[in-house]
Amino acid sequence: MPVKGVRFCGARCRTKGGAPCVNPAMKNGRCRMHGGALCKKETHGRATLRAIAERKRERGFLKEMEALQRQIKEAQREKSKQETA
Repeated sequence: MPVKGVRFCGARCRTKGGAPCVNPAMKNGRCRMHGGALCKKETHGRATLRAIAERKRERGFLKEMEALQRQIKEAQREKSKQETA
């Protein structure tokens, strides 16, 4: 017996002749089987917030080092031009 006011998943099943799924929907509009966990927090691997933040900091440091390296090379070129002139 359906409960009043409850949204259903509505994903089309590959069995049952393509009938829509009648499991109750989560906030994302799909049921737990068709939409995955809504608030699943990654605790390991590439997707953790800590790993993402660390990679962002590393990219920033790398950009700073590359800019510094370009400045050093430009200064060396200017110095060699002045010595040859």
